[in-house]
Amino acid sequence: MSGVWIALLSALLWAIASALFALGARHLHVLPLNLVRCVTSTAFFWALLPFYGGLQAVAAIPPSAWLWLVISVLALLVVGDTLYLRSLELAGVSWAMPAVSINPIWAVLLSAMFLGERLTWSLVAGAVLVVIGIILVSRSTAPAAKNNAKDRRSRRTGLLLALLVSVLWGVGQVALKPATAGIDSVVANSVRQTLGMLILLGINLARGRLSDLRGLDKRSWGIILLGSLLGTGIGSLLLIMAIQQAGPARTSILTSVSPMLAIPFSMLWLGERPTRWTLAGTLCTALGIALVA
Repeated sequence: MSGVWIALLSALLWAIASALFALGARHLHVLPLNLVRCVTSTAFFWALLPFYGGLQAVAAIPPSAWLWLVISVLALLVVGDTLYLRSLELAGVSWAMPAVSINPIWAVLLSAMFLGERLTWSLVAGAVLVVIGIILVSRSTAPAAKNNAKDRRSRRTGLLLALLVSVLWGVGQVALKPATAGIDSVVANSVRQTLGMLILLGINLARGRLSDLRGLDKRSWGIILLGSLLGTGIGSLLLIMAIQQAGPARTSILTSVSPMLAIPFSMLWLGERPTRWTLAGTLCTALGIALVA
């Protein structure tokens, strides 16, 4: 399977996982939710690790790759994802998602600057079309914005966080290429997810958030664990495979279509309905994918 199709499959799994998280974690703080995701994916990758060289493969990771692995973990799993979920709370989906969706632009530029990837017009045009498509899709389901002073301050803070997240995600995806060069994706993810789990465990303990998990019922636990396995587990595995084959710039653009792919699952599980803006955004995103692929 080519890197393009692997990236799109990763985006599909993240789309399904996002809808599952929205369904099962409506009353759970972002920190314990992020921890559950990383614990689940860590167990998944360590179960696979013996078939891919075991601890010997981990010990064989070159020292130069460890710094990039840590950068990718902080930028994507720990700081990036946590701030993204917080930006959604403060600014709302219709404001935060468009700001975050510009991360492919950063990935394209950073890949050209630091990894020597060729910057073509089709790649840039595809990235821009995908970003515009995601903006249209996210705005299509927006509730009416409140305009009192408190809400405006929250929205500004959320937007600033979302813009920061877009940069972090771009940096994290670019860092994954040197971090995983010559390393099997299962081995790389075993290390990444473990590091993310340990960091998030420390943060949750310091903030006293582990007790939040006691309020989850069995159904919510099942939904969150399934979303974690599909998105943070298998989706992360495919993400690294796509970056290794297609490069971080192209992969970033292709995986950013996840919100568009989440539409049918949001309709089915959350009762959301598409609008003309959703359809326009879907068309725009599809054109962008065609240019990138």
